[in-house]
Amino acid sequence: MKLTWLGAALAAIVLTGGSRGNERIAPELIAGGQWLNSAPLKLAALRGKVVIVNIWVHSCINCHNSLPTLKKWYAAYKDAGLEIIGVHTPEFESDKDLAGLKSSLVSDGVTWPVMQDNQNATWQAYNNRFWPAFYLIDKKGVIRESHDGEISSRYPDAIAPLESTLKKLLAEKVAP
Repeated sequence: MKLTWLGAALAAIVLTGGSRGNERIAPELIAGGQWLNSAPLKLAALRGKVVIVNIWVHSCINCHNSLPTLKKWYAAYKDAGLEIIGVHTPEFESDKDLAGLKSSLVSDGVTWPVMQDNQNATWQAYNNRFWPAFYLIDKKGVIRESHDGEISSRYPDAIAPLESTLKKLLAEKVAP
């Protein structure tokens, strides 16, 4: 079946979570396994909070190296309305193992909610291509910034701009 340009545009909107003008509404999370450190969450229920969706996998060194930055932000901004959601998307079949993921969360001190994305459904909904990836979502559910790649002392260039956006989003007032 051949898609018309309108059909292709509608498919793109559905796959990307929709849009308002130039805004991209964050696609909903699609669990492909267990939720850890939390009951299952929906982004729609987190409206009013700033959310970082971090697509990662525990076997990735760049993902691992980014955890201290995320831990610092979570400690500093959680009480101000930040939520981080780790979307653990496997690169290899062995990454789907729940026990291995649980062990990694404990050893790495990850305390924010993490969901398994073992069927790569959330990865696909975000049109993601990299580990790690970070999506900053405002209080209305709009993706305001994204970053692909490690955020750490080894690759610090993105840290200040992302944290600046994070602070700006936390300070924004949202009309009821």
